[in-house]
Amino acid sequence: MRWGEHYKGDGVDAYVWVFLISGAAPPAHFIGGYRGASSERQPPMYFRLGGGTLKGISKPGHIVWSRVFIMDGKLHCDLGIGRVVELPLKETERRWKETTSPWPIMHAVLNGITRDQMMARHKSNHIQVVYAPNEKQAHRALRSKAALLAELGLEVHFCGDV
Repeated sequence: MRWGEHYKGDGVDAYVWVFLISGAAPPAHFIGGYRGASSERQPPMYFRLGGGTLKGISKPGHIVWSRVFIMDGKLHCDLGIGRVVELPLKETERRWKETTSPWPIMHAVLNGITRDQMMARHKSNHIQVVYAPNEKQAHRALRSKAALLAELGLEVHFCGDV
């Protein structure tokens, strides 16, 4: 999770987060699959020995997001649902230039949680996402993940509209 801002246009009117993956992502997650993928040299600041990763723009769809962190000596997990939206290529390129362009990018909208609410619980900028076929399945996957994490001993916190 890098940053975000409100975007209005092309069927989107929401606060859109920039999620970057500091490594490769599977082509199935990208718009266009392998055709939508490329590779660029990783920045020496992060990977001093070089190399590239598979880069692309995440395809639109419903997601379940989570982030795990330590608070008061215990493992916690924030969980929520959202969606990935497609932005125009020009806007995507602008967002890449503001962050780290060799990395895969996801344009995420988190359901029912504002920027300030998300940042108020900013214990980890590493967010995990999984795609769901539709919003109903996203809710079902959220409940399953919450039950599993609670069984493993994590304190689970639902965030936003769940």
